[in-house]
Amino acid sequence: MAKIAVITGGTAGIGLACAEAFLADGDTVVISGRSAERGSKALAGLDAGARARYIPCDVTDPAQVRELIEETVTEYRRIDVLVNNAGGVIDQGRPLSELDEDNLDRAFTLNVNSAFWACRAALRHMLPRGYGRIINMASIAGKIGIPGLIGYSTTKHALIGFTKTLAKETTTRGVTVNAVCPGITDTELVEREAKAPIEAAGFDFGQLAARLTGDLGRIIDPAEVAAIVRTLASPQCAAISGTTINIDGGYTQF
Repeated sequence: MAKIAVITGGTAGIGLACAEAFLADGDTVVISGRSAERGSKALAGLDAGARARYIPCDVTDPAQVRELIEETVTEYRRIDVLVNNAGGVIDQGRPLSELDEDNLDRAFTLNVNSAFWACRAALRHMLPRGYGRIINMASIAGKIGIPGLIGYSTTKHALIGFTKTLAKETTTRGVTVNAVCPGITDTELVEREAKAPIEAAGFDFGQLAARLTGDLGRIIDPAEVAAIVRTLASPQCAAISGTTINIDGGYTQF
């Protein structure tokens, strides 16, 4: 049966690649983001008619996150898959001693709280049905430290902990929860929000990227991440829950 999938931050990069992967399987996707212009552009590129919809959502607002899920269920009668892809870098390359007092709060709101709110809203529909697939977009920064990204790395570590704990609550009830940890991926967000902060912190982005791609020797393509997300979202993956999957050319092996 075709799935109904909601993807936050789905108008570009990894999120959009995930939408393309689900559509290729015959699924219906709801992509969200803050920009209606980017949403319209993404829908035009997907060219999937009624099987793709854009719903505006700022994931730092719990009311908007809740409305994203409720509007999806109202239209499609269910939600089968939730991909918490929205996130970003707040640090701007500054060391801890120079960060604003609310820096970590803003990073947690964007990278952790947003997933908490989306999962809570989705589970209210998934658990009564006894079925669901949740995939949280973490990062290898959630397993190691990366200079200049202290807030990002801290919150991605937290997202992994959240994933593992939530899986303990839901797997026996038919809902799996997993995290995907990409290495440096060829997206606009990496260029805009990771490269500049890392270089501002005095580190060479190119050298760091080369190390963080392990034996692969190149940065990751968003489609490679989407392929893993699509697999975790399948009905056949009921036995995979509470895990993290690294996509980084073998650099991170834990």
